[in-house]
Amino acid sequence: MRRVMILAVLAVAGCVSHTYAPPDVYLLAPEIDVSPAQPTNRTLGIRALQAARPYKQAIVFRAPGHILGQYDSVLWAELPSDALTRALADAIRATGRFRDVGNAADMNVPDLILTGELRKLDEVRTTDPWTAECEVRLELREARGPGAVWADTLTAAQPLDKNDLSALAAAMSRAVATVLNQAASRIAEQ
Repeated sequence: MRRVMILAVLAVAGCVSHTYAPPDVYLLAPEIDVSPAQPTNRTLGIRALQAARPYKQAIVFRAPGHILGQYDSVLWAELPSDALTRALADAIRATGRFRDVGNAADMNVPDLILTGELRKLDEVRTTDPWTAECEVRLELREARGPGAVWADTLTAAQPLDKNDLSALAAAMSRAVATVLNQAASRIAEQ
């Protein structure tokens, strides 16, 4: 019994001596800047952007030799696909083109459906200075008819102020803003 007690005390002491270090968390904060468009009576339902497998909450870097890695204990504040979907909806609303813009699942058969995929959200270390690269594929379709009204793959890259992770969030926010502002403007032309 005494041996069990000693082992239990040692186990607890071992657990207590380790300190927890919370992850560093970075925020994507793209600035929306779109021009107003001619209003229509059409409605637009947006489905949440799907993310390619690596682009979850961990921050991804691309290194020489076709290496795609993730930082340990460094995260985006939320899933990038959620942040981009919300900012894209805000950008499209800001154009004033559509009578209603919302989550496609919450709308009663919108006129148009927008779907997309987040394909890249990388800190690219193969350039000097390092760059933040964002790539999104979007497809706008009539809800009641076949075929795409508009589809494109939009990419933007922004240099980091210094070759360090601490400069990534600002550069990535600028790259994301470029992609989303461009997408909203092109969608508003439809």
